[in-house]
Amino acid sequence: MTKSSSDQLKTVAKAVGVPLETNAMIEYAAKQLNLSKAAVTASLGSLLKVAKDNLTQENFALISKAVPDAQSYVDKAPKIATSSMSSLFSSAGEVGKKAESLDYLNSAFEKLGLSSEQVPGLINSFTTYLDKNGYKQAAATLKQGLSLL
Repeated sequence: MTKSSSDQLKTVAKAVGVPLETNAMIEYAAKQLNLSKAAVTASLGSLLKVAKDNLTQENFALISKAVPDAQSYVDKAPKIATSSMSSLFSSAGEVGKKAESLDYLNSAFEKLGLSSEQVPGLINSFTTYLDKNGYKQAAATLKQGLSLL
């Protein structure tokens, strides 16, 4: 990542309210993927938002217990204006809901200056960290919530 894109990411992160302070999982993923903590923090928020949108409240609660301030990350995920295509998705049932989540995630990652090719690495990093730290069920639930990817 170039210095200017790193600076741009920090500006976007501040604009969407993503804190630059991170926990151990953020640091682990940042080192593993050679990304800034700001990028990983914002990405986690986006991924948690998609998982929350695609899981039951009870299942998302499992993730919330394992991930400190999970709802805070969701609240600070990039806000993306709903496109007319997203509006169509929302009226198409479960399949539409998944398409709407994909549309959101693509837009959020674009806003953060990250590519969609980085999504699997981020998911793997977060779930591996959870799994290695005694949160196997939370890791499996997160994967389930992001299975559309």
